[in-house]
Amino acid sequence: MSTIRQYLVFLTGHRIAANAPVEEVGSLSKIGAAIAFASFLAALQFGIAGWFLAMDLHLALQIALAITFAVIGAAIVLVLDRNFIFLADTRYETDKKLTYVYLGIRIFLITVIGSLSSQFTMPLFLKSELAIHAQDMKDGRYTDAKARYQEKYELSDKTTAVSNLEQRSNQLKKELQTLTPEIIRQRNASSQCFQDYRKKTSMTFAPDLDEGEILQLYAKDKRECERLEGIYRQSYRNYTDPREAELASVGEAIPQAIGAVEGAKKDIAANLAKTSQIDEAYINVASADVLSSLITHSPGVFFKYALITLLQLCLELMPILLKLQAGQSALGHRAALAAHQNKTRVLSEINRSVSRRLGSEAELQLAQHEQALVIKGQQAELQELDLSMTKQKIMHDIANQKLHQELDDLRRQGSMYGRFQNQMNYSFTQASDQFMNKVVTPSVAAASGAFHGAFTKPSNTSQTESNSARVFNFDPNAQGQLKAAS
Repeated sequence: MSTIRQYLVFLTGHRIAANAPVEEVGSLSKIGAAIAFASFLAALQFGIAGWFLAMDLHLALQIALAITFAVIGAAIVLVLDRNFIFLADTRYETDKKLTYVYLGIRIFLITVIGSLSSQFTMPLFLKSELAIHAQDMKDGRYTDAKARYQEKYELSDKTTAVSNLEQRSNQLKKELQTLTPEIIRQRNASSQCFQDYRKKTSMTFAPDLDEGEILQLYAKDKRECERLEGIYRQSYRNYTDPREAELASVGEAIPQAIGAVEGAKKDIAANLAKTSQIDEAYINVASADVLSSLITHSPGVFFKYALITLLQLCLELMPILLKLQAGQSALGHRAALAAHQNKTRVLSEINRSVSRRLGSEAELQLAQHEQALVIKGQQAELQELDLSMTKQKIMHDIANQKLHQELDDLRRQGSMYGRFQNQMNYSFTQASDQFMNKVVTPSVAAASGAFHGAFTKPSNTSQTESNSARVFNFDPNAQGQLKAAS
């Protein structure tokens, strides 16, 4: 097998020996050639993009950047397609969902990258159209910028102000040159009056009147002429003075307005020059705005752009399409079978380990269950012991309660006997006291006589007072006091 075919097979992700039979290779060499061609297209496309991006740099840097971009583009396509072809060829399952998913991802990447780099590749196919449209865009941007800067610096307003000032100046000059009919009438009346006055003074001759007397004769007419002349001059000044003052102010404002217009024109010219310089530098056949605008406004260019994009899409998808058509190769089948066997072995080992783990868990659960039964038996014995102790305590409490009840009955009986004895003692004591007070004491007092009168009376009095002051407690609840008294 030739070395070229080995390299082509290597592009698909497989490694073969030089003496490998052709039947094992199958269509892998064709798929590798398609991958090499797709990588070459990507390298060409990215290289053109790098060339245009480095257009303002030195030639050596421009070439280096183009080569760098070409290597990056070729590496991207090579890595993506090689990995996918190898993954699809070595899959044991017959499900092709992964293939279609990768196909969608690859179409998306091709579309995005093609859209980004089309501004550099399309000038090769649409050079004249892009150049014409770029010039049209420059002209349009210049016109828009001019209008925008004129509006920004208010050039039209300033020019209108100069025109208005000039028109007002011409109007004032014309008004000063052309008087109103009233002023003309007053001027004519004043002139006619002086003409009549001079005519009268020149036509009057008298031998007895000298020139001073003649002038004195027409002094009234002269005063009337002077009055008319004063009225005319006052009207003339009232008419011309404001206009002359306004004309002077307008004359001063016109140079300032013209200077403002000239300054605005200079600023606009400077900004337009800067804008034109930027447009000339960046609006060219490789500009994305030019390409987008041309595609939008020209159906023919859009159709051509769509055909080129579809051609690029088909060429870069050729490895995937060939793989879908060719199916799985012999090398891929062996690799997929080995991977499946390895996966099956690993899964069997995992299942055995899982079964062992489940058995040990079952034994552990059984031991835990037995231990729980033992603990429950011990708890039952403790509960029975607690119940017996509680029963004995209850019986003991009942016996104690009976004894206390009997003791209370005996105490209640003893308290009734004591209360009865106290009442008897109290009655006997009261009767004896009354007997002593009513019978014995008066008799002894009478028998004693007068010798013991002084001593007996106080004692009797005190005894009577003590007997009368004695207090007896008839409260039946005062058992303790009665017992003490008894």
